[in-house]
Amino acid sequence: MSKAISVSIAKRDELGTANARRIRRAGMIPAVVYGHGQAAQPIVISPAEAAKIVFHNGLVELACSCGETKTAIVKEVQRHPINPGILHIDFQEVAMDEIITSLVPIILEGEAAGTKQGGQLEQVMMEIEVKSLPANMPENITVDVTNLELDNAIHVKDLVMPEGVTPAVDAELVVCHVRTVKAEAEEEAAPAEGEAAAAEAAPAEEKK
Repeated sequence: MSKAISVSIAKRDELGTANARRIRRAGMIPAVVYGHGQAAQPIVISPAEAAKIVFHNGLVELACSCGETKTAIVKEVQRHPINPGILHIDFQEVAMDEIITSLVPIILEGEAAGTKQGGQLEQVMMEIEVKSLPANMPENITVDVTNLELDNAIHVKDLVMPEGVTPAVDAELVVCHVRTVKAEAEEEAAPAEGEAAAAEAAPAEEKK
């Protein structure tokens, strides 16, 4: 279960690109809060406050300077394609008794048995969409790969979810696997059939 984080925000009067640019020039980050059938409410948040929750998957208490407080989750963070700064944040207001969906990171733990057999562990899914009540939303999903052998895989259906949390994706999707790499390496090292023939023919041509 993730811990709720409280951040300070302020209301803003306008939406739109021009308004967002003015906010960024002032050193702040434009954001919106939406949910429960209400129109999106424009807000601003400082980079320092945003840093607290940008990688947080659980509840966020939005404490407005106007005295109002909303409970929300971070739904989307838009980043600059070149600079490290944040361009915009979408918050989704939630009620404590409603099921929500959110993307949470997948963390692999342990050393896979298949790596000791010459295989290579590959993580196919870096995050997974799950459903739960807001208070039960986990920070991450951990996967023990200790018993994962060569040429075997762990699927979504094999994950041990925290109580009250269920996957919101296909149960057959591969989370991680240990694949054989030796055969691929030999194939890359071996010359192609045409290259081998050319190499054998070269000395004969030189003798003519």
